[in-house]
Amino acid sequence: MAKPKHKSMRNQPEMYDELKKACAFSLTPTAIKKLDFYAKKSGISRSEFIEQFARGLEELQEQPPTQTNH
Repeated sequence: MAKPKHKSMRNQPEMYDELKKACAFSLTPTAIKKLDFYAKKSGISRSEFIEQFARGLEELQEQPPTQTNH
């Protein structure tokens, strides 16, 4: 998914119908290298690569989790 062609606005969703929240992961150096490789190959950031990966998992589940407002 390409980045939108409009200026980013604080507290306004850009590419999805909801705002992104900060999140931290602990990964091995090997996993980080692979994540960086595939994100760069796709022309997107690490964060967006993980976003697209996680959203793609919905297709594999019978009932994906519902959106939460935490």
